[in-house]
Amino acid sequence: MLKLLNNKKYFFLFVFILFVAGLGTGYLVFSENSDTQSSIEGQAKKEKQIWTCSMHPQVRKDKPGQCPICFMDLIPLKDKSGGVTPDQIKLSDYARELAEVKTEKIYRGPATRTLRLPGTLQLDETRVKHVTAWVGGRIERLFVNYTGIPIKKGEHMAEFYSPELIAAREELKKSTKRPQLQKAVIERLLRWGISSEQIENFKSQSSDAKLVQINAPAGGIVIEQSIREGMYVQQGSRLFSIADMSRLWLMAKVYERDIQWLRYGQKVQCEFEAYPGRLFPGTIAFISPVLNTKSRTVNARINIENIRGKLKPGMFGRVTIKVIIGKNGEVINPELAGKWISPMHPEVIKDEPGKCDVCGMDLIPIQSMGITTTPPESYPLIAPETAVLWTGQRSMVYKKEKNMHNLYRGVEVITGAKVDQGYLIKSGLKEGDEVVVNGAFKLDAEQQINAHISMMSHERDLSSPPAPSQAFKALSSEELQIIEKQILLCLSISEKLAADNLKGAKEVAQKAHNHLMKVNNLQIPKLSSVSKQLMPVLMKLAASDSLKGAREQLFGLTPLLKDLVSLVENQLSFTIYEEHCPMAFDNKGANWLQKESELANPYYGAMMLRCGETRKIWGKDTNR
Repeated sequence: MLKLLNNKKYFFLFVFILFVAGLGTGYLVFSENSDTQSSIEGQAKKEKQIWTCSMHPQVRKDKPGQCPICFMDLIPLKDKSGGVTPDQIKLSDYARELAEVKTEKIYRGPATRTLRLPGTLQLDETRVKHVTAWVGGRIERLFVNYTGIPIKKGEHMAEFYSPELIAAREELKKSTKRPQLQKAVIERLLRWGISSEQIENFKSQSSDAKLVQINAPAGGIVIEQSIREGMYVQQGSRLFSIADMSRLWLMAKVYERDIQWLRYGQKVQCEFEAYPGRLFPGTIAFISPVLNTKSRTVNARINIENIRGKLKPGMFGRVTIKVIIGKNGEVINPELAGKWISPMHPEVIKDEPGKCDVCGMDLIPIQSMGITTTPPESYPLIAPETAVLWTGQRSMVYKKEKNMHNLYRGVEVITGAKVDQGYLIKSGLKEGDEVVVNGAFKLDAEQQINAHISMMSHERDLSSPPAPSQAFKALSSEELQIIEKQILLCLSISEKLAADNLKGAKEVAQKAHNHLMKVNNLQIPKLSSVSKQLMPVLMKLAASDSLKGAREQLFGLTPLLKDLVSLVENQLSFTIYEEHCPMAFDNKGANWLQKESELANPYYGAMMLRCGETRKIWGKDTNR
């Protein structure tokens, strides 16, 4: 070895090998230190993990634990933003295909709403005639001796013996030369109900004729026959009833939610079990002003022509009504343009001014009955039904960003009426926007898991509309006292429901409804509009037959109550808390107002009494 080292050539080779070995060792040492440093930094990042609740994404903690709202275990929050804003979500092509996301464009077009209602055929009450006894007497012979016989006007029905009538007939014949006496006799016969034609026949009858013939006053079907041969009857006794069945009434049951779509003169199509597949046209001639409190329906009377007699009273029918809806949700009936209607008998509709055929009143223009006949200037904006994620009066859709691949934004919209084509859009979208019609729930679920803006997020409270800011003059102490009492009564409804006390909630709702009459007498701008909307909700709540139904009405009561509170917001003598439950109504979320500071959930009661969070405070206590 020493000999090799003494050789210069081998000596430099040996030094070179040592140098390379040193470099390798240094690299390994420093590399290990670098890896260790990277590991430390990764661990530091790991320690910054955020934890959230799958049911309440607004909850964020820096360590594991339980949700303070629903007490579920928190889950780690993964950052999947990819550089997009919190209200956006970006998908890969594979994820888009997996979620089955499909889009359609928002458009303007004609909107219709189709109602399908049950109904029953009845006789037309205006075409039923009764035959009564003019005076007391005996039925000698019956030509109509059972019900169901068709008869024409003027045909004989029975022969009648009456000494009083025979005496009046003889007196009439003897008074031919005494005009004043004859006039008096004729007036007496007319008051008895004897027709002018029969009075003329009396003059030519022989004195030996002891029987008087009873003729049909109208044509139709004999639906009632109350006498038999040989029976004695008194004056005014009903003998027969005759119904003209060439036109019938179909009494359709209209559900409370559909009343707003009905108008006089609307054309309908009816179908009956006896004639499947065959449609019978009809016209709405009357809408009952009274609601049946048990079935929650009103009767709509439909006139149906029955010229060939195929339809029978008592038949069950199905009514189809196609309502044309304008841009702002108004009902349009262009078929009645230029028509005139009777104010007392709305079934009387004519093409020109004139008199009512029933009561003789002057006809009025059809517009006077609140019926819109002119076509809309522009069609409403319509979104497909599956595009809208319903969260109360406000809703949400996912819109595809223009010129961006697989990028979608959650957009808050205000919807109008539900129509056959989808939903009318009042705001939030414009014509041509492309929205998700399939897969929207999957997109929103992903947003919720990532604690981004979704239909359930705190940043986007869609459970009820915000109370509009209203500038009103200062209220007098008397006005303030009355309105505050109204508010307290409504707040008490929430307290009763939180205690699962249905009876108490109904009683308070009835008291609130009665007290609202006092509120209506105050001369405060826009207060009357709030009262008009609040009153039917209180009536429905007072009529609720279950806690579930009462809680559904509370959902509609809350935004109206917020409008009422906004009238006295700066003058309130007590504190009101607006609370929010994200789990109410199948996780759609709902708000309510309460007076007590301790949260009491009226949507779940004892089941989840403390589930919720405070959203806003009115009145004195603003530091909670």
